[in-house]
Amino acid sequence: MKWRRHPRRLPVVADFLGGKAPSLHDEPRVARADQEVILEVKALSKSFRLRDGLFHWREIPAVEAVSFSLRRGQTLGVAGESGSGKTTVGLTLMRLHQATAGRVIMHGSDGPVDLLGLSEAAMMPYRRRIQIVFQNPYASLNPRFTIGNILTEPMALHAIGADTAARQTMAADLLQRVGLPRDSLNRYPHEFSGGQRQRIAIARCLTLRPDVLICDESVSALDVSVQAQVLNLLLDLQDEFGMAYLFISHDLAVVRYMADQVMVMNQGHAVEMADAESIYRHPQNPYTRKLLESIPRGLARRSVA
Repeated sequence: MKWRRHPRRLPVVADFLGGKAPSLHDEPRVARADQEVILEVKALSKSFRLRDGLFHWREIPAVEAVSFSLRRGQTLGVAGESGSGKTTVGLTLMRLHQATAGRVIMHGSDGPVDLLGLSEAAMMPYRRRIQIVFQNPYASLNPRFTIGNILTEPMALHAIGADTAARQTMAADLLQRVGLPRDSLNRYPHEFSGGQRQRIAIARCLTLRPDVLICDESVSALDVSVQAQVLNLLLDLQDEFGMAYLFISHDLAVVRYMADQVMVMNQGHAVEMADAESIYRHPQNPYTRKLLESIPRGLARRSVA
């Protein structure tokens, strides 16, 4: 079985300036559905405690019994309105929030391991395998660090690279992979545009060579042309490294372009999950249909062209 995506690359401004804008029908990307499962999420739930009066607390459910799996080289899009719980899913499976219930099983050479049952020390090796790119490229990079420091710090923390010189070389290579010059190592975040900062944030994740990359609204703060550049980059890197993506976004047109499968969330529940084309052409849940009706008509036509 194969899932087909629409265009291999999105056109960007440079393509039009060069007179060689790619056709949206050329060379559709293909993701195989028979790759190994890397991550399984089973009945993941998260509630937050809020004070209710002077002596009482109440539980507010944010995510309720969400389940899915990710295969190598696959992208699962997570769509929904603000407050639907989609970001909470990503943060909870990374243990940046403490789960209320459920299991997050990482598969690898050492067999299946439930990440939620590990101590913090035992979790450390698995933090290399699952990384996240946050929404705001202006807040996700330490302004006091050079780009070289930002990229080599996680390598040093996880003992990647023989020494500082080796890590600097690896960092420079990663910058080239994401389309930035090697001499960017000695510059600071404020010297870069939003799109360039997001590329640096992606390079920082790649320093740990993850199996799973969570993209949490990672292009929503960028203008449309820069969004296309970053999305093309993410797909190129997925082809090269075989990473699985959990792509979280409220932008349904972007989710359709990126995702092999789509999970639609509403009020903490996964109300529908299917391959991307089925979701967009034949939605089964009333909430999914409501979401699709909210896409501006121009975007809807473009996404199915």
